[in-house]
Amino acid sequence: MSDFFTSNSMVMLERSAHFQWTKQRAILDNISNAETPNYKAKYVTFEEALRSSIRQAAGPGMTAKDMRAAIAASAPVVHTAVDESARMDENGVNVSEQSIELVRNAYQVQHVYRAISSDMSRLLMAIRGQ
Repeated sequence: MSDFFTSNSMVMLERSAHFQWTKQRAILDNISNAETPNYKAKYVTFEEALRSSIRQAAGPGMTAKDMRAAIAASAPVVHTAVDESARMDENGVNVSEQSIELVRNAYQVQHVYRAISSDMSRLLMAIRGQ
């Protein structure tokens, strides 16, 4: 029987929260360096690493435990956009674009935390026997 805290969905929510936090840090880094000459914007990806890990774990003979391990091992990747420049001083940060991404990320974080809270509420309700 699977432990609630190590179920595939809880592990996925934890990894998603980690991705959102990493993305938030990269966006805030970009905005804070908007006036730094030669600074190149950072962006974070997670879906490719997760997809690759899940495909490897979905092979023949793999178990749910292998899938959980693959999900847990997936990590966000921070990239630097080396070929983009928004200004003449070779700064690659578009503050308007980063501000929009900051708001989008805030909504995504809110969704992840709401999902975690919902799962925890169901667990608490089961513990209380309601």
